Amino acid sequence: MKKKLTYNPEFDALTSKEQLLLDELALCINQFVETSPQLSKVPHRTRDAHATTYAVLKGKFLIDKDFEEQSVFPATMMDAVLRISNAHMKVVKGKAVPAYGFSLKLQHKGHTTANFPLVNFPLFPFNNATLFLKIFKAFNRFFYGNIVQKTSSMFSIIVGFLRTLPQILHPSFVKNLMAFIKRRNDFILSWTYHSIGVYRLGNHLVKIRLVPDPVQPVQDTDNPNVAIAEHMVQNGQFTARLFVQYAYNLNEQPVNELNREWQNSEFVPIGSLIFTSVLRKNDPQQEMLSFNPFENTEGLKPVGKIQQLRKKAYEASYNARSHPL
Repeated sequence: MKKKLTYNPEFDALTSKEQLLLDELALCINQFVETSPQLSKVPHRTRDAHATTYAVLKGKFLIDKDFEEQSVFPATMMDAVLRISNAHMKVVKGKAVPAYGFSLKLQHKGHTTANFPLVNFPLFPFNNATLFLKIFKAFNRFFYGNIVQKTSSMFSIIVGFLRTLPQILHPSFVKNLMAFIKRRNDFILSWTYHSIGVYRLGNHLVKIRLVPDPVQPVQDTDNPNVAIAEHMVQNGQFTARLFVQYAYNLNEQPVNELNREWQNSEFVPIGSLIFTSVLRKNDPQQEMLSFNPFENTEGLKPVGKIQQLRKKAYEASYNARSHPL
């Protein structure tokens, strides 16, 4: 049996320059969220990303009896909450680019065990933390800034993406991008959803994948809100399987090269998800839900440089959303 890689804090280490840029980004995120009601024309502050909530489902997570690392979780059956969203920074109305998010929360006796923000694309085009911070900061300033800030930010975004091209043109990324384009019109509940980067599972390193059980697309697939609601009415539930993929060596399963697929590592099933109820539309609880993966128990926290950048971003976004209008 192959030996699994174990967690090392060096995977997470940020430079002083990256820490400084991260502080600057947090201020930009705060400013964006503060102005988000005007930007999106909604009566509440929105998230800095995945601003559009399509639905929030509630149900259960049942761990497979054959899963070897059950002890990482506090119980074999836990409560589960799933927020289904669009990745755009502003609230999307009508047909949107099919960049979807499944944010999964697992709880036991009212306490959060894990938050897993998942997306319907398995790779991430940024390996350079400094470049990612600069681009994301420019995106925020573009939305809330004046004409001068918008012009400057657009220039930074263009330059940043040009510098990102080598990562985007990696064969793994191109292959998955082409597959994504072919599936662009698929029903939102039929996509496979992936972790952005690596997590701990106990002391091991894993990527996470959520695979829905086969679903029949409802008639109105252009409106995810309607499609999800109709699916739940017609079927009474939405079910899926949760898998992990272990790291064995950094050459084939790199932690900080997120534009590369992991090779020679099978996905191992860990449990089933059964969602049977939907929070009512416009329920205030929807927008106050937090899916910060750094609130996870120690053995389920994110790993890697890009993941560490998200910690402060989540905190800045949530803190700004928590303030009364």
